[in-house]
Amino acid sequence: MKPAASSKLHAQSEREQSAPKLMFFGDPHGDLESVVAAVERCRPEAIVLLGDIQARRPLHVELGPILDMTEICLIHGNHDTDADADYDNLWGSELADRNLHGRIVEIAGFKVAGLGGIFRSKIWDPRRPIDEAAFQSSVAMCRTMKREETWRGGVSRRHRSSIFPDEYQQLLRSGLADILVTHEAPAAHPHGWQVIDELAETLGVQLVVHGHHHQNIDYLAEGMQTAAASFRAFGVDMGSHLAWPRDETEPGSPPQDLLEFAAQVFGTEAQAWLGKPHEWLDGQTPAAFAAGGGSEKVRSMLNAIQHGGVV
Repeated sequence: MKPAASSKLHAQSEREQSAPKLMFFGDPHGDLESVVAAVERCRPEAIVLLGDIQARRPLHVELGPILDMTEICLIHGNHDTDADADYDNLWGSELADRNLHGRIVEIAGFKVAGLGGIFRSKIWDPRRPIDEAAFQSSVAMCRTMKREETWRGGVSRRHRSSIFPDEYQQLLRSGLADILVTHEAPAAHPHGWQVIDELAETLGVQLVVHGHHHQNIDYLAEGMQTAAASFRAFGVDMGSHLAWPRDETEPGSPPQDLLEFAAQVFGTEAQAWLGKPHEWLDGQTPAAFAAGGGSEKVRSMLNAIQHGGVV
């Protein structure tokens, strides 16, 4: 055992142990004060804004009080191109390069993939094969437009929040990730899309989090997904947030000896492993699964990892 690692793991205060690694915020629609307040209260390592931000001032100004408290990431939504101010306060912000759209970034120990914007049938109806899309890229669309139809030398402002096939395919080829954040919903939602599921499955993610529909949805808990699904999915309401790893529904804590075993295997990274959803545990975190009576299965996983076996 690594006594120092175990001691460090268990010497944290109750607040530190319950602090989320990530917080996902539903569509702010200009209300960034609630984001600031939640970060000041919970002190997450990082946050992700799920689109429809519509900051009333440049985003780095709106979030100024928490710039030094947490890592800030985002994706854009359809309403972030409603007006010039919506667009400029996001893409003209010092935080514009924190947009995850079309790429995978490591955040708080998780590989997070992002797909901002929405599907618009004028560009691509995702119920149809991707090669039948009207335009494969914004560049291709711009070539068909009259000069007076363009905006700032490219496609119209509205279509800056449309999902083009080349952006989707770029993300599809980006490798593996742990979490996918989208503005659009997966197929389990009445207004969701199968191509979101296909993207999640190709990336190998265990968690999908989306905004757009202004609903707090735990798809598994509400029977919209089964435990056999390849990923857990959550929708986040406007003005609400999802903390991850979740701890508010965990029935107690894992056994002390299991925590120490995790510290022995992972050292200072034990807490991150315990709080990360795992496909072998039906998408639950090892901590939640063990606390719910599955400690022996988690212990066998740790044994396999420690001795180089197959998990």
